[in-house]
Amino acid sequence: MIAFRKSMSLIAAAVAFVAAPAQAQTMPANKQMRIIVPYSAGGTSDILGRKLAQQLGERLGRQVIVDNKAGAGGAIGTEATVRADADGTTLLLHSGAIATEPAIKSKLPYDVTKDLVAVTTVVKGPFALVVSNDLPVKSVAELIAYAKANPGKVNYGTPGTGTSVHFATEYFKAMAKAPITHVPYKGASAALTALMANEVQMVIDPLATAKKYAEAGKMRALGVTTAQRTELWPQLPTIAESGVPGFDTAVWYGMYAPAKTPPATVAALNKELVAILQSDEMRKWLSQEGLEPVADKPAQSQEFLRKEIERWQSLAKSAGIQTE
Repeated sequence: MIAFRKSMSLIAAAVAFVAAPAQAQTMPANKQMRIIVPYSAGGTSDILGRKLAQQLGERLGRQVIVDNKAGAGGAIGTEATVRADADGTTLLLHSGAIATEPAIKSKLPYDVTKDLVAVTTVVKGPFALVVSNDLPVKSVAELIAYAKANPGKVNYGTPGTGTSVHFATEYFKAMAKAPITHVPYKGASAALTALMANEVQMVIDPLATAKKYAEAGKMRALGVTTAQRTELWPQLPTIAESGVPGFDTAVWYGMYAPAKTPPATVAALNKELVAILQSDEMRKWLSQEGLEPVADKPAQSQEFLRKEIERWQSLAKSAGIQTE
């Protein structure tokens, strides 16, 4: 009996040993595997991409590099992915801007819903609504009331026209019916600097950054943008519970591959990425970055992208958001 159990253990170990490389063999072993990040090095996309590349490489037993292809609001990196070999060796890690871009640009050289296939929605995280310390409000309800009583006196900053932050704030403006004015800057840090100087009075910013500045007393946090409160900042109420019922939007990142990538390869990549994202180590690391794992199935991720594009196209039309 002992010999039989030992034999079965050896067989199980052998099967596990063979199974791991088998997943890697769904992709050409002699090609460099890369994750394209359509932004410059150093930002959240790049940091997340490098963490995932390291973990994915370890699981697949091969090197995975990050290839930064910045420019045109993410379009350069996206197009490079669309044109890459559909064999699983090229992936795209994109932010929620992959959904806002089609809403405002009619001349893109690709259609993300047709030319890419979703592998998984990687992570999501709340934005936080923060205001200048000089603004005499201490809640979202007071902010809305102040803006309505003082039209033209509440300006909001963003990293630029058409960004996910811009859309999130226009979404707030529409749902709250608040007369606030857009002031675009060249990057998130410039918008936050303007807020601290009271050049603008309001910014919606990813939670990790906003929390750091708010806790340092440089701005005042009023609420988070997700439908539910977040464990990352549990004492901060949601915008939805603070005067704008139904308000719900988030920072998110998804992983994509060229559309003709074989379904079996997409499924294998999904399995590896889900395992990475659900690990205790990754959850802890993401929490420090103000993010939470999503790790959904490819079909769920594809449907999520489609709905996000529809959502922002509708808002762009009603709010008159244009960059072309």
